[in-house]
Amino acid sequence: MSSATWIALCAASLGAACAGSGTLARDSRAAVVEEQPVAWRAAAAEDVPGVYVSRELSGPLAGYLRKLVYLFEADGTYAGAALVDASPPRFEVLAGTWAFLDGRLVLDGGPPAVLEVADGGALRLSGDEGVVELERERAR
Repeated sequence: MSSATWIALCAASLGAACAGSGTLARDSRAAVVEEQPVAWRAAAAEDVPGVYVSRELSGPLAGYLRKLVYLFEADGTYAGAALVDASPPRFEVLAGTWAFLDGRLVLDGGPPAVLEVADGGALRLSGDEGVVELERERAR
């Protein structure tokens, strides 16, 4: 094969590869992953202790929070951080006590949130301010 033929083949291959991705709309190029529906069930107090990171926020609280991280201790204390959607964005440190009463999680004696758990250990809290889904972090 002559060097001119080789160069022509390489150019054609590269041109086709580059042209193909440039012709699709950005949202058409994104990978689509079908989410499996999560089966939620009523939680028990022993489901709460652990480290969690928010994976979804909805309702009014989604308008002012970007992310939540919680460490719930078995002794009824918690620590965490909230990334507040302000100008500029900022973190707020969270700390206090939690209690589990009648299927609801109560932070610092505030309004209770309905607490549900998924098989993988994720928690879902639902209350007047919205819904928070928290993914359990695995021990390292």
